[in-house]
Amino acid sequence: MIRTEFSFLPSNGIFFSVFLASLSTVLNAGEPTESAVDDEPSAIDWLTGNNVSLGGFLFPHLHGFGVFGDSTAEPSDLANGHHDPQREATLQSIEPGVSLRVGMLQGFATASGSTDAAGDFNFSLEEGFLKLVDLPFGLQLRGGQYLNRFGFHNSVHNHGWMFVDQNLVNGRFLNEGELATIGGEVSLNLPLDFLQASVISASVGGLPSHDHGHEGHHHGEEAEFEAEGGNFTDQLVTATWVNQYDINDMNRITGIFSGAWGDNEFGRRSQVYGLGLEYLWRENGYGTGGNSLRWRTELMLRDVQAASGHLHGEEEDDHDHEEHADHEEDHGHEEHGEEEEDHDHEGEARRLASFDEFGIYSMLVYGFNDRLETGLRADWVSGIDAMGLDDRWRLSPMITWYANEARTLQARLQYNWDHSDSFGSESSIWFQIGLNWGGGEVR
Repeated sequence: MIRTEFSFLPSNGIFFSVFLASLSTVLNAGEPTESAVDDEPSAIDWLTGNNVSLGGFLFPHLHGFGVFGDSTAEPSDLANGHHDPQREATLQSIEPGVSLRVGMLQGFATASGSTDAAGDFNFSLEEGFLKLVDLPFGLQLRGGQYLNRFGFHNSVHNHGWMFVDQNLVNGRFLNEGELATIGGEVSLNLPLDFLQASVISASVGGLPSHDHGHEGHHHGEEAEFEAEGGNFTDQLVTATWVNQYDINDMNRITGIFSGAWGDNEFGRRSQVYGLGLEYLWRENGYGTGGNSLRWRTELMLRDVQAASGHLHGEEEDDHDHEEHADHEEDHGHEEHGEEEEDHDHEGEARRLASFDEFGIYSMLVYGFNDRLETGLRADWVSGIDAMGLDDRWRLSPMITWYANEARTLQARLQYNWDHSDSFGSESSIWFQIGLNWGGGEVR
């Protein structure tokens, strides 16, 4: 789970100084834009939370999700992120939040609480950012702590998932599927006439502190390289390019290209590349209601520069020497895969290597008039034996019921079939209930 301390601001002081200066200019620029004025205010719906506001500019949200069920394995051994089922009864998330909308200035903040495998409750900030919109040349600026725009899924909170649990590839490659940054992001809307939308986003910053997960570490104690070492830490750069093409008002195709580059917990570097494609059919086109079909597939490749022994910074006396060893080894760049190099360090052998891992998920979801959905998801990650990461498959059928069109209350039933060479085949069944209150969130 992401844990944030508010001492991070000075480390990103340059960005925030520029960002706050820009805010001052905008907020003192005169009359509000047309988007800040509602000529015909929409009716407030206290049941769903739509259009409920404080002063007309702060819009509250509340989400709560819990899951109940059982598995032939320990649920925590199969968990792929801290929102996944951890035991027979798990509070996946309780998320109070608020959106800010004042003309060109927008913002969002939310905290999240959940229970872990021991049943302990943890509560922390997930996102808190400000955003400038409607800037010249189709630009948007965002600064603070936010979930990175990477692929279709990373920036989606638990309450927006279409399945009970995290995708395998997201959980393993992207820090339990919640890759977040404390920094700044620039988005540019490209004026391509043949596309309905084409947006490039780039983010630079540092990562919040977080607890490590342990998915797939079933033989991690025997592995020469720590499984968690491939996780991003410290500095991170991400970029995403989203393209949307509407064939007509009922058929839409969306493609997404993503990349992430940053420091890892070995004290070296990791990089992840993603490619996704989605087809969406809606019976009523741009109108509400009606049946729908969504087919989404996304694949990712990551490269991890690894080092055996303790993770970077775990031993007070060693981390400076390990940094020096990494720089020396860079002169003889290792091959991808399992090939390793010996390097003597303070009388101890420290092996350096670079590993590639591949993952993919594909899901098909059919919706019946906004009240009922059924779907099937298939996941696979290739694994890295030397890091104790399994080659793992999973197949997940689900069915979801919504109480109303606003999806204020929902219930979901899902079965998982998991398989890997390490733990064999395991079956799990989960019943999830969820509450969503409030209108659309600023993203």
